[in-house]
Amino acid sequence: MSDVNEDSGPLRHFRAGRRAVLQSLATGVGAVVFASRASAAHVHQVAAVTADSAATTTAESGLLFLDRHAFDTLTILAEQIVPGARATKVPEFLDRLLAVESTDTQKRFMQALGAFEREAREAHGMPWKTLTEAQATALLTKISAQPDNDVTRQAFERIKGAVSETYFSTEAGMKELGWNGSVTFAPPSAC
Repeated sequence: MSDVNEDSGPLRHFRAGRRAVLQSLATGVGAVVFASRASAAHVHQVAAVTADSAATTTAESGLLFLDRHAFDTLTILAEQIVPGARATKVPEFLDRLLAVESTDTQKRFMQALGAFEREAREAHGMPWKTLTEAQATALLTKISAQPDNDVTRQAFERIKGAVSETYFSTEAGMKELGWNGSVTFAPPSAC
Protein backbone atom coordinates (compact mmCIF):
# COMPACT_ATOMS: atom_id res chain seq x y z
CA MET A 1 0.00 0.00 0.00
CA SER A 2 1.29 3.45 -0.90
CA ASP A 3 2.14 6.04 1.75
CA VAL A 4 0.82 8.80 -0.51
CA ASN A 5 -2.81 9.73 0.04
CA GLU A 6 -4.26 10.33 -3.42
CA ASP A 7 -7.15 12.27 -1.91
CA SER A 8 -4.92 14.99 -0.48
CA GLY A 9 -3.00 17.97 -1.76
CA PRO A 10 -4.01 20.86 -3.98
CA LEU A 11 -4.11 18.79 -7.17
CA ARG A 12 -6.51 16.19 -5.73
CA HIS A 13 -9.25 18.12 -7.55
CA PHE A 14 -7.80 16.87 -10.83
CA ARG A 15 -7.13 13.23 -9.96
CA ALA A 16 -9.33 10.47 -11.29
CA GLY A 17 -10.95 7.96 -8.99
CA ARG A 18 -9.89 4.31 -9.12
CA ARG A 19 -12.88 3.34 -11.25
CA ALA A 20 -12.05 5.94 -13.91
CA VAL A 21 -8.42 4.78 -13.94
CA LEU A 22 -9.44 1.15 -14.40
CA GLN A 23 -11.82 2.12 -17.22
CA SER A 24 -9.15 4.15 -18.98
CA LEU A 25 -6.66 1.29 -18.60
CA ALA A 26 -9.13 -1.16 -20.12
CA THR A 27 -9.75 1.21 -23.03
CA GLY A 28 -6.03 1.76 -23.46
CA VAL A 29 -5.31 -1.97 -23.57
CA GLY A 30 -7.92 -2.39 -26.31
CA ALA A 31 -6.39 0.43 -28.33
CA VAL A 32 -2.90 -1.01 -28.01
CA VAL A 33 -4.04 -4.42 -29.24
CA PHE A 34 -5.37 -2.92 -32.47
CA ALA A 35 -2.51 -0.48 -33.10
CA SER A 36 0.00 -1.53 -35.72
CA ARG A 37 3.73 -1.47 -35.04
CA ALA A 38 4.30 1.24 -37.64
CA SER A 39 1.64 3.44 -36.15
CA ALA A 40 3.00 2.87 -32.63
CA ALA A 41 6.52 3.75 -33.77
CA HIS A 42 5.23 6.96 -35.39
CA VAL A 43 3.33 7.93 -32.24
CA HIS A 44 6.45 7.26 -30.17
CA GLN A 45 8.59 9.47 -32.45
CA VAL A 46 6.05 12.32 -32.35
CA ALA A 47 5.76 12.05 -28.56
CA ALA A 48 9.56 12.11 -28.18
CA VAL A 49 9.91 15.22 -30.35
CA THR A 50 7.05 16.95 -28.49
CA ALA A 51 8.53 16.03 -25.10
CA ASP A 52 11.98 17.31 -26.14
CA SER A 53 10.52 20.64 -27.35
CA ALA A 54 8.47 21.05 -24.19
CA ALA A 55 11.48 20.23 -22.00
CA THR A 56 13.61 22.80 -23.83
CA THR A 57 10.91 25.48 -23.61
CA THR A 58 10.24 24.94 -19.91
CA ALA A 59 13.95 24.62 -19.03
CA GLU A 60 14.68 27.97 -20.65
CA SER A 61 11.86 29.66 -18.75
CA GLY A 62 12.54 28.06 -15.35
CA LEU A 63 9.19 26.26 -15.46
CA LEU A 64 9.03 22.52 -14.89
CA PHE A 65 5.70 21.61 -16.51
CA LEU A 66 3.69 24.56 -17.78
CA ASP A 67 4.65 26.52 -20.87
CA ARG A 68 4.88 30.30 -20.55
CA HIS A 69 1.35 30.98 -21.84
CA ALA A 70 -0.26 28.43 -19.49
CA PHE A 71 1.81 29.72 -16.57
CA ASP A 72 0.84 33.34 -17.28
CA THR A 73 -2.82 32.34 -17.53
CA LEU A 74 -2.61 30.41 -14.25
CA THR A 75 -0.83 33.33 -12.56
CA ILE A 76 -3.55 35.79 -13.55
CA LEU A 77 -6.38 33.37 -12.70
CA ALA A 78 -4.82 32.55 -9.33
CA GLU A 79 -4.57 36.24 -8.43
CA GLN A 80 -8.17 36.84 -9.55
CA ILE A 81 -9.45 33.90 -7.51
CA VAL A 82 -7.32 34.52 -4.39
CA PRO A 83 -5.68 37.93 -4.16
CA GLY A 84 -2.13 37.44 -2.90
CA ALA A 85 -1.62 34.14 -4.75
CA ARG A 86 1.00 35.68 -7.02
CA ALA A 87 3.05 37.09 -4.14
CA THR A 88 3.10 33.72 -2.36
CA LYS A 89 4.20 31.98 -5.57
CA VAL A 90 1.15 29.73 -5.84
CA PRO A 91 1.57 29.32 -9.65
CA GLU A 92 5.23 28.29 -9.27
CA PHE A 93 4.30 25.75 -6.61
CA LEU A 94 1.52 24.28 -8.75
CA ASP A 95 3.91 24.09 -11.73
CA ARG A 96 6.32 22.05 -9.62
CA LEU A 97 3.57 19.79 -8.35
CA LEU A 98 2.29 19.21 -11.88
CA ALA A 99 5.78 18.19 -12.99
CA VAL A 100 5.62 15.10 -10.75
CA GLU A 101 1.92 14.29 -11.15
CA SER A 102 0.44 11.58 -13.32
CA THR A 103 -0.21 12.27 -16.97
CA ASP A 104 -3.95 12.07 -16.33
CA THR A 105 -3.79 14.72 -13.60
CA GLN A 106 -1.64 16.94 -15.81
CA LYS A 107 -4.12 16.51 -18.67
CA ARG A 108 -7.10 17.43 -16.47
CA PHE A 109 -5.30 20.52 -15.21
CA MET A 110 -4.49 21.67 -18.75
CA GLN A 111 -8.10 21.00 -19.82
CA ALA A 112 -9.30 23.19 -16.95
CA LEU A 113 -6.99 26.03 -18.03
CA GLY A 114 -8.19 25.48 -21.60
CA ALA A 115 -11.80 25.96 -20.49
CA PHE A 116 -10.90 29.47 -19.31
CA GLU A 117 -9.12 30.20 -22.57
CA ARG A 118 -12.18 29.05 -24.53
CA GLU A 119 -14.49 31.27 -22.49
CA ALA A 120 -12.26 34.31 -23.00
CA ARG A 121 -11.91 33.72 -26.73
CA GLU A 122 -15.64 33.11 -27.23
CA ALA A 123 -16.62 36.19 -25.23
CA HIS A 124 -13.88 38.64 -26.25
CA GLY A 125 -11.80 37.06 -29.02
CA MET A 126 -8.61 37.09 -26.95
CA PRO A 127 -6.76 34.85 -24.47
CA TRP A 128 -7.60 35.02 -20.78
CA LYS A 129 -4.30 36.64 -19.87
CA THR A 130 -5.06 39.71 -22.02
CA LEU A 131 -8.54 40.39 -20.61
CA THR A 132 -9.10 43.57 -18.66
CA GLU A 133 -9.89 43.20 -14.98
CA ALA A 134 -13.55 44.03 -15.66
CA GLN A 135 -13.81 41.46 -18.47
CA ALA A 136 -12.19 38.74 -16.35
CA THR A 137 -14.38 39.52 -13.34
CA ALA A 138 -17.52 39.39 -15.50
CA LEU A 139 -16.48 36.02 -16.96
CA LEU A 140 -15.58 34.59 -13.55
CA THR A 141 -18.96 35.73 -12.21
CA LYS A 142 -20.73 34.12 -15.19
CA ILE A 143 -18.76 30.87 -14.86
CA SER A 144 -19.32 30.61 -11.09
CA ALA A 145 -23.07 30.97 -11.62
CA GLN A 146 -23.26 28.06 -14.11
CA PRO A 147 -24.90 24.80 -13.02
CA ASP A 148 -22.64 22.38 -11.13
CA ASN A 149 -22.57 19.97 -14.09
CA ASP A 150 -21.29 22.62 -16.53
CA VAL A 151 -17.79 21.76 -17.81
CA THR A 152 -16.44 25.29 -17.37
CA ARG A 153 -17.93 25.52 -13.87
CA GLN A 154 -16.20 22.26 -12.98
CA ALA A 155 -12.93 23.65 -14.35
CA PHE A 156 -13.44 26.77 -12.23
CA GLU A 157 -14.05 24.71 -9.09
CA ARG A 158 -10.94 22.59 -9.71
CA ILE A 159 -8.64 25.55 -10.38
CA LYS A 160 -10.17 27.45 -7.43
CA GLY A 161 -9.63 24.45 -5.16
CA ALA A 162 -5.99 24.00 -6.18
CA VAL A 163 -5.20 27.71 -5.90
CA SER A 164 -6.99 28.32 -2.60
CA GLU A 165 -5.65 25.18 -0.94
CA THR A 166 -2.11 26.11 -1.96
CA TYR A 167 -2.49 29.76 -0.90
CA PHE A 168 -4.07 29.01 2.48
CA SER A 169 -1.24 26.55 3.20
CA THR A 170 1.31 29.36 2.97
CA GLU A 171 2.30 31.51 5.93
CA ALA A 172 0.50 34.54 4.42
CA GLY A 173 -2.65 32.50 3.81
CA MET A 174 -2.64 31.02 7.30
CA LYS A 175 -2.18 34.48 8.82
CA GLU A 176 -5.13 35.67 6.77
CA LEU A 177 -7.17 32.90 8.40
CA GLY A 178 -6.10 34.09 11.84
CA TRP A 179 -2.97 32.02 12.51
CA ASN A 180 -0.67 33.75 14.99
CA GLY A 181 2.24 31.32 14.84
CA SER A 182 1.35 29.35 17.93
CA VAL A 183 -1.70 27.33 16.86
CA THR A 184 -1.88 24.78 14.06
CA PHE A 185 -5.07 24.59 12.02
CA ALA A 186 -6.45 21.68 10.05
CA PRO A 187 -5.82 21.92 6.28
CA PRO A 188 -8.52 23.75 4.27
CA SER A 189 -9.71 20.43 2.81
CA ALA A 190 -10.78 19.35 6.33
CA CYS A 191 -13.07 22.37 6.71
